[in-house]
Amino acid sequence: MSQPDFLWGVTDSSLSAEGVAPTADWSRWERDGRVPTSGDGAGFAIDHADDLRLTATLGFTDVRITVEWARLEPRPGVVDTDALDQAREVLAAAVEAGLRPWVTLVHGTLPGWFADDERGFAEPTSRSNWWARHVDRTAEALEDLAAGWVPIEDPIGSAVRGHLLGIRPPGRTDPEAARVAVEGALEATFEAWRLLQSGDAPVMGVFGAPSVFAASPEGATGENQVRSQAGQQALDLARDQALHWEQVLWDPWLRALSDGEMAWPWRSPVDRPELADAFDLVGVVVDHPVAVDGDGTTWPYPAGARVDATGSAPLPEELGVALRRIHDRLDEQKLVVAGWGVSTTDDDWRNELLHDVVAQVESAAADGIPVVGLFHDALLDGYSTAGWGPVPGFAGPRGLVTRNRRLKESGRWLSEHITGRPPAGSLS
Repeated sequence: MSQPDFLWGVTDSSLSAEGVAPTADWSRWERDGRVPTSGDGAGFAIDHADDLRLTATLGFTDVRITVEWARLEPRPGVVDTDALDQAREVLAAAVEAGLRPWVTLVHGTLPGWFADDERGFAEPTSRSNWWARHVDRTAEALEDLAAGWVPIEDPIGSAVRGHLLGIRPPGRTDPEAARVAVEGALEATFEAWRLLQSGDAPVMGVFGAPSVFAASPEGATGENQVRSQAGQQALDLARDQALHWEQVLWDPWLRALSDGEMAWPWRSPVDRPELADAFDLVGVVVDHPVAVDGDGTTWPYPAGARVDATGSAPLPEELGVALRRIHDRLDEQKLVVAGWGVSTTDDDWRNELLHDVVAQVESAAADGIPVVGLFHDALLDGYSTAGWGPVPGFAGPRGLVTRNRRLKESGRWLSEHITGRPPAGSLS
């Protein structure tokens, strides 16, 4: 990428990098044996200074760091000052290493007391009280070190996983609860933007933007459908489901930013002119497309494609599709690939996909789309929960560097692509 100010970054959740916070909603799932144990994750909490220096040495300019709410406020109204000091120490180490730290407020996990007792983002009073206080408090404590802010990683997708698919806490499969949850998560994202925009650092909204395809109950897609009457009926139902998913995953945030209008498929659109052109940057996380059948069951796309440890099929071409689609609606809005990664032990495959992802970003930029950054998820092999399927834990590493801090070939290639030279010293 030729732009000198391009954001070459890495990102990760606190759960992956540090392991679960004791009072986070995910902690109960680990204790109940529903998911693998995360331990200390990638060990970032212990080795963060060395890891951040390594990040800079590899040529990265930016890093997204999740400041875990469940660590800062383990009980309602009780702030852990030691955890706040630790967050400042990590951000200061990033700055000292020459990196720009972007603070992510929520990435996949929430305090258990907020998610359960206070009904999380689904409850308006919880958003206006507990969430708003957390945003204000964190901004006041860290604004001198933060290069930028990310309110919530993929708010709609996170709510769908937790309240409709049941594969993340709270593990519900209730369509009505899911509707309330996705609305609340998006409203919380905009509320955080409203509070953070008064500061000097830019605010990036980060949204999941997967392509959604229709699939038969057998998992076949598109042109592979059997042209029987039953097959056609199944395809028609699947297309209705795919359209509905598009209207949930894409339309609300995209229409809010482009038209100042909040639209959900289950209610009439509402004018929200204050949301038009919200966010200084719009980030997208696009690891893989999604296929959905007439029953609402999700499948890898395309049928028969190679899948990673989460059961998802990475398809870099769909990243290019997403960037162009968003650009068509948001015009000159600066876009960032805020997170891309693949959960696999096969680094040759990761390296191949990474080449294609970078090529998609460079092609979009060459076409005049203002793509100004790419964050790889993640720098280090940690605890993986990414995707729409099972949680692989440590069996689905996503890093460019192993847990024992050995640089992989994919990391070596990306570093050389960024800097124009092989990694220095012991990394070469």
